Amino acid sequence: MRKIGGIQRRVFLIGILMGTLGFFVGMFKTKTCAQASGDFFGREEYVGKTRKGRFKKFYVQYFKPFKRVDGDKWKLKITGLCENPQEIDLVEIKKLSKKTQVSRIKCVECWSAKAQWEGFHISHLHEKVRPLPDAEGVVFRCADSYNEYLPLNDLTHERALLVHTMNKEPLSDEHGFPLRVIVPFKYGYKSPKAVLEMEYVKGFHLGTWSKIGPYSLDGTILPGYDHPLDMGKKRRKIFGGEIFDY
Repeated sequence: MRKIGGIQRRVFLIGILMGTLGFFVGMFKTKTCAQASGDFFGREEYVGKTRKGRFKKFYVQYFKPFKRVDGDKWKLKITGLCENPQEIDLVEIKKLSKKTQVSRIKCVECWSAKAQWEGFHISHLHEKVRPLPDAEGVVFRCADSYNEYLPLNDLTHERALLVHTMNKEPLSDEHGFPLRVIVPFKYGYKSPKAVLEMEYVKGFHLGTWSKIGPYSLDGTILPGYDHPLDMGKKRRKIFGGEIFDY
């Protein structure tokens, strides 16, 4: 009985030792993971949310961090209800008839920022892929796992663009390289960035934020107030729709 008791005591002590060791290993792993998570947006090979440095006057917001897109390998995948589904590389994208405009992105967080954008109207893309009569809108799928739906009547608006250039420079990774959507009369979440795929669809589809956040399905900018980053966040009254006053 004493021998059995001794064995039991040794097993008990070993158990305590292993448990203590496991506790400290777990703490180390948790700390390491927490540090990695905290640094994730700042790693050079990843793109994520940032509001510092050169982005102080034009915030960057992504749904999830993601590895930077390789423009040499990237192709815009076009699928769904169209006669000619295809993949188009960045060289071909930049050959589409260009249009330049200055417009402001207005965020539901109450800030806005303005830039000069260059890209193309979706009508030039339609000439290549020829949407079917049943197509009512497009679902955009992005590098950060973000999805957004826009009806064709919004996408074919004269102020809606697919852009590859911002302030006369190629889009930065942070601001949507290699291709993003600009719909200036809608809140910013309706202008998806780092687009990988466009799918022509029938009927209405919920976008990512509309599924998980308190956002309207339509996304039209409502009357209220704005705090433009490029104007020192000084509050300005807005009257709904695209902001043209400043």
